[in-house]
Amino acid sequence: MTITAERYIDRALRNRVGSFATREEGGCSMVRTIVKRGAVVGAAAAVMFGVASSPAMAANVGIQLPNSRGYMTYIDDGDNFIVCDTRVDDHGVTGQVRQLRADGRIVTIATIDDGGDAGCDERSVDLIGTTPHDMVLCWNGGGSCVVSPVIRES
Repeated sequence: MTITAERYIDRALRNRVGSFATREEGGCSMVRTIVKRGAVVGAAAAVMFGVASSPAMAANVGIQLPNSRGYMTYIDDGDNFIVCDTRVDDHGVTGQVRQLRADGRIVTIATIDDGGDAGCDERSVDLIGTTPHDMVLCWNGGGSCVVSPVIRES
């Protein structure tokens, strides 16, 4: 019995692809099911990516200086900012609350210093609507400052 090239390829495809090969075997409904599942997974991934890439919206935010020199925390409930110098090194830390304006200007709306005394310093600053803000924390002994992610009040 001679097998033509066309029949050989057809048999090979049926063996490899299995039930996907013909409509009579029910392959189309399985393909549809796989496509639907893929669409659901893709949509879920898109939603997760959108949520993960949005800026911080009215939640507590904290930043920390290297070498445990200090930290600054924004507490959404009451718009409180806390600055703490955590090292006894004769240098304090300074935190700034900045407003990021639509025209590109960055305006410091509050400065909070801590150091030389026990405990942390705290200040309430009313963040205005959905205007973006951020925090900057610097060690008064020199070096780089740390900047927070954007904060938006909801």
